[in-house]
Amino acid sequence: MPTSTLTAPAFGTGIYSFPEAARILGLRAADVRAGTLRRWVAGLTPPSVGIGPDEPRLLSFHDLVSLEVVRRFRRSGVSLQKLRKLEAALAESLPGVARPFAQRLFFTDGAAIWADLAPAGAEPQVIELVGRGAGHYVWLPVIETFAEEIRFGAENEAVAWELTDRVEIDPNIQFGEPVVKGTRLPIAVIARELVSHSVEQIADWHAIDVEDVRGVQDLLAS
Repeated sequence: MPTSTLTAPAFGTGIYSFPEAARILGLRAADVRAGTLRRWVAGLTPPSVGIGPDEPRLLSFHDLVSLEVVRRFRRSGVSLQKLRKLEAALAESLPGVARPFAQRLFFTDGAAIWADLAPAGAEPQVIELVGRGAGHYVWLPVIETFAEEIRFGAENEAVAWELTDRVEIDPNIQFGEPVVKGTRLPIAVIARELVSHSVEQIADWHAIDVEDVRGVQDLLAS
């Protein structure tokens, strides 16, 4: 099983316990539980954020994105065994990348998995990592990414996640809590206020659009 060294969380890392990560991923898939995430992590590179060797492991923003990538693969019918092989293949191809699942790499058609291993700005260099033709290059137009909600940085690393057109996760804002897009307002605040106040009241209090509040409401109800 892969191992990693615990490190103190840095600003902009995003910090999540397994239950917190399950709550966030559960906004998109109600059956996601903390135990499910722990099972998915088993056999993959373990979470690297923590305070000390006796403290519970924590998840970074890149860990969270990686688990969302795993969720999407699992939804497409990709086995955990295949995902573990995939991470191992990527670790060999990209030795300097700590969390390859949080890179702009992946494409799938539900049966095979490809990755674009070209440096940023270079011509696409797509290789089939898992499938019948593993190791064979394929045409980029015949595959599609499933990470359309993720915003990537200059080095193709995930830097933010747009859960919807109204809600985003940015590890530099509120420690990576989901917030109303373009603000620092956690959606958890709106969730509490929706229990006993109207959408219009909440929008007025926080100086945001009514549609922002409705967008949060729709996400929480999905």
